[in-house]
Amino acid sequence: MSFGKIIEERRKYLQIRQEDLAELCDISAKSIQKIENDKANPTLKTLQKILDVLGMEMKIGIKKLNNES
Repeated sequence: MSFGKIIEERRKYLQIRQEDLAELCDISAKSIQKIENDKANPTLKTLQKILDVLGMEMKIGIKKLNNES
């Protein structure tokens, strides 16, 4: 599973709209859409904001990615 899909899956599990996640992270909804579709990579600062809002830790996301490889 790609990083974008991990973000999307967690966001949907928490029942958060892309627009709401974007607002909480101070980025555009289009940016969230691109990240979830693996069309863009967030900066580390933005990534940390997204993970904070979704209640995830960076090491958990990376571990999940590595286990999928």
